[in-house]
Amino acid sequence: MKVSVWMTAYNHGKYISACLDSVLNQKTDFDFEIVLGEDCSTDNTREIVREYAGKYPGKFKLFLPEKNIGMMEMDVATHGLCTGEYLALLNGDDYWTDENKLQIQVDFLEENKDAVMCYHKALVINDDTGYEFETVYPESGEELTAEFLLKGYNPVMTPTVMVRNVVSIPEFYSGMPYGDMLLYLLLSQKGKLRYIDRLMSVYRIHSNGQWQGETVYNNILKDLKFYEVMNKELNFKYDDSIRKIFAQRYFDLILADIKNNNKESALNYMNKLEQTDKEFLDKNTDDINILKNILNDAESMEVHAELLNREPKWKVY
Repeated sequence: MKVSVWMTAYNHGKYISACLDSVLNQKTDFDFEIVLGEDCSTDNTREIVREYAGKYPGKFKLFLPEKNIGMMEMDVATHGLCTGEYLALLNGDDYWTDENKLQIQVDFLEENKDAVMCYHKALVINDDTGYEFETVYPESGEELTAEFLLKGYNPVMTPTVMVRNVVSIPEFYSGMPYGDMLLYLLLSQKGKLRYIDRLMSVYRIHSNGQWQGETVYNNILKDLKFYEVMNKELNFKYDDSIRKIFAQRYFDLILADIKNNNKESALNYMNKLEQTDKEFLDKNTDDINILKNILNDAESMEVHAELLNREPKWKVY
């Protein structure tokens, strides 16, 4: 099998038909399979998936657990069903807009043997606000390195990705908060991650999303857990970059804890912050001193409302 379209779906009833149609409409000179895990949705996602599988016998490999197992366990279960030389990533609420997408990406990887992954431009649509935009040419240029992946945010939209099927799912995977960045980092140790400047996918943002449906505070905690584990698994090869992420995350947790009058937690994160990146500490000395004064009751929160109400910063420099 040349390509496995690696998919998961949960409560994607309003999106899944457009998603699957965009896959089935692909024009290729090779065979591809659709490996789809449906995680006991509370809407009609499973019924729609079964209907499609019935219409296209032999095209689908469905994984249909009897109870909800969660995103990461679903990835583990479905990855083992993928027999393709290449994996095309797709979630049930996104879709492809170019009928030649799979062919273009396979051809690219066939021609560029040093690449283990390619990704491309996407249209991002916020279903809750109606706002949409196209992703821009990446700051990293044509090649996305591990150093650029470790800037504290994910520059890659999942439905744009195709990878060589060369990475096994590690034992620690199911305990992680998310898997896409984990996969990209592991792949970056095996070859190049390359960009194709062509719009071929739509990525949706909505309040039911795995990331968007969570509080910012909890997402920061998830991020810290992710980078703590990855730092160790990558043998601290990128420790300097990851410590910058730690510094920014601890700083933002302190801001949130002070606003919520959670002094003990804020002091804990202040201690951790002071053990992170010296460059960050030097650059933000004034703000850090203000936060220390607030925690020591030497200054009032009201005087520094602008600082305390600042939005968290995901990207680090």
